[in-house]
Order: sequence, then structure tokens, then C-alpha cells
Amino acid sequence: MSSLGRFAVTVGILERPMVQGLIWGIVTGDMTLALSVSAFFELFWLDLIPAGTFIPPNAAAANLAALTLVHFFGFSTPAEVVFPLLFSLPLGWIAARVEYLHRNFQNASYNSLQAQVGLSASPGDYAPGRLVRRSIMQMGVLSFAFFEASVLVLIVIVNFFLMRGFLHLPADAVTWGHLWIAASIGPLLSLRSAKAYALIFVLAGGIAALAALGTF
Repeated sequence: MSSLGRFAVTVGILERPMVQGLIWGIVTGDMTLALSVSAFFELFWLDLIPAGTFIPPNAAAANLAALTLVHFFGFSTPAEVVFPLLFSLPLGWIAARVEYLHRNFQNASYNSLQAQVGLSASPGDYAPGRLVRRSIMQMGVLSFAFFEASVLVLIVIVNFFLMRGFLHLPADAVTWGHLWIAASIGPLLSLRSAKAYALIFVLAGGIAALAALGTF
């Protein structure tokens, strides 16, 4: 359903991760956790926007999947939440690919519309609204089925690793600041500046150095 808010139905800022986090926090009662998770995805893909025919990663799908995993397993600390974030990230690109495939599938509708406006078509055959409604319904069903299946698969994967003693980090190993700094690569890339790109390499080098010091 998150795809409808991007291309078919105008829902304003409801497609933004931070707004979704706000609503999620109101419903679940844990506003801080919901907004902290959503801030990661809001920052991470800030550089990628739908321009022309480009389909950016579906941040809403990844964000909602991460929020679902966090809520389902009862995670609360950044050290626990980091794994649902990482597992949910690919969902943004996969969901965008599904949208791309649906867009290509609609080429048949475009050909049908061309046939309807042809000289041989009668006035009653011209029904672009029907084609649009059908496309929206297809996208809605496809998005819902894809998201539900993806979340179920992610739950199985996370549970598999948890049952075998993985995905456990010390509570102080990761903080929200670490996650947000990592996600800030998106805003830095959006500046389209060589200095910003240099800062990314400096940050990456600093993080790698700190990780190495912590290891040895």
C-alpha cells in the first residue's frame, strides 16, 4: 500500500518515514522509539527523490517493516534495533523494483488507450478512467501482498538468528547517535558537493578507526 502514496493517490507527507513514525508512536505509545527508527530511514534516503522516470527506494516499506519487527520482537535499545534496520533496508530497493515491474506491466494499458482513441474505436470505448482505476487496484493489491509476505519472511529470518544466539550486542555497543550518523550519508550526498563527499570519507574512516580501536 505504501506504493500508492508515491504514485497513485496523493497522501501528502504521510509517505514520509517521520510522519509514519509519529503515527506509529501514537498508536503503540512508544513515541521515542518509533521516531528514532523512522529518523534513520528519513535520513538514509534523503538524497533520492522521484524525478522524471526515476523510482527511488521505497523508504515507507523499509520503515514500516522495521517498525513492525521492532514491535513484534519487543526490541527497545539501539543495539537491538540495529538488526531490524539492516534487515529492512533491502526492502526499500526490492519494493522499488516491484513498482518498476508494475509500471512496465501498464504498457499494455497504454497500448489499449491508444487503440481507444483511434479512428476505429467508438466513443463508448474510450474509458481512460477505467484503466486508471484498474491500475490503482492492481498496485494496491500487489503492494499489500508484497509487504505482508516480506514482513513474514523478515520475522522468520530474525527469529532464526535469535534462536541460535546471534543478533545480541552489548547494550552500550550502539547508540542512536551512531545509527543517525551512519544514515546522515544521505543528507551529505544531497548537497552535491565535493567537500561533502570528502566529509563522508572522513566520517567513514573515523568510524572504521574507532571500530578497530574497540576491537583491539
